[in-house]
Amino acid sequence: MAFSHTISIRSSRFWHAPASALVLWVCLWLNLNTGFWNIQSPNNASDWRNLICALFPFAVIPAAGLLLLRRGNLHLPGNSPSRLLMVYGCFATLAAFFSPDPMASLYWSMAFLATILAAWTFFDRRDPVDSARQLLQVTWAATFIVAAIIGYQARNSVFGEAASSYGVITELNGLSRSSGVARWAAVPELVCIVRAYHTRRPSLIAFFLGVASVSFFIVYRMQSRGAVFGSAAALLFAMLVSSRMRRYAIPFATVAIVVLVLLDSPAVLSNHIATYLERGQTREEFLSMTGRTRAYQEGLAAIQDAPLFGRGQWADRLIIHEHVHNSYLQALLNGGIIGAIPYFASWVAGWMLFFRLQKRRARLSPEDRVCLLEAGTVMMFFTVRAIPETTTASFAVDLLVMVAVYVYLESLTIHMKARRLRFAIQPLSAVPSWMNESKTSERIGA
Repeated sequence: MAFSHTISIRSSRFWHAPASALVLWVCLWLNLNTGFWNIQSPNNASDWRNLICALFPFAVIPAAGLLLLRRGNLHLPGNSPSRLLMVYGCFATLAAFFSPDPMASLYWSMAFLATILAAWTFFDRRDPVDSARQLLQVTWAATFIVAAIIGYQARNSVFGEAASSYGVITELNGLSRSSGVARWAAVPELVCIVRAYHTRRPSLIAFFLGVASVSFFIVYRMQSRGAVFGSAAALLFAMLVSSRMRRYAIPFATVAIVVLVLLDSPAVLSNHIATYLERGQTREEFLSMTGRTRAYQEGLAAIQDAPLFGRGQWADRLIIHEHVHNSYLQALLNGGIIGAIPYFASWVAGWMLFFRLQKRRARLSPEDRVCLLEAGTVMMFFTVRAIPETTTASFAVDLLVMVAVYVYLESLTIHMKARRLRFAIQPLSAVPSWMNESKTSERIGA
């Protein structure tokens, strides 16, 4: 008797994730461009909108907690990255009492914990993989929508004739820095490239390549070195992992490089690349990573004041009065050594889950193979970005994206283990009972 080895069960249902989980997830996305400073008496419609969005974490935590209590044990994998992030978040929450501004720190702790709790509500017992996959797809769609809005708002800088779009914050009225704009565009760029190489419908290929091209152009124009190097590392990773992308992307990249060499000499190309990366900065500014080395030094000094427990969320802004620009330093500032250990382990656990699933990708459905590659590609981008920026150490879009990736990897791992157990038992249970009774009576008679 032959048994299917794919772990995704198809059905006629279009939407598998619980509607309550989607509502909570949307609330956190609406909270992104607000903060505790918006919790004040409103004077106009904009103030009312910001106030309501700023209060969402206070509603999401109890709502998600009740939903999770009703469903019982989540049965997360032993090396669950989202659980490790939750442990880190709890330590950072306790450390908020040592913060220069405990109320502000506690607010961001609540937003951090609410993100993980809301993502856990997507663990639907009827369709665990389908539900978590839809969490991933909703997250991709959200980044695409925001990137499109940003691209439209900054169209004069991004698509204009200016030599550079670096410093686009002036165009967006404080919505995001150039690194933030590039981050928003990089996620749909990477996802659409993976999708384009794994679909056979010409219309979809054209759509995905079109979106990827526009997104790539935004990343290029923003001149955020972290986003550029992160995108390059993520694309290289996708080509190394996916045989289909190696087959098509590497020849295309080779032809593109040959064309560039024919158009300009290596010396001219090298000069163009250096000019692009320098962004008009002096040698001192370039070597200091646009002031990041100063932030690193001040951050390390601040860590020594509270090395074990940290100073709670937003410790870098409240203590050194600037963004520390490194995920691991921020985790040490927020949760101390005790909190940073599970934070560091969350990255390791996430990659362990990915490579274990990638090793067994033949047992996945075709759709989950593509989603797994998308998750790994985006995770590589944020792994590189975690060095010059902060990723998953505090509440931001980076955390929303990475928690969605982690929950999807965890759901695949859980379901694959369950299927493996069923396959181990199924051959025995598939034997009719009368055959077992007959063989037993023969042994007794012998």
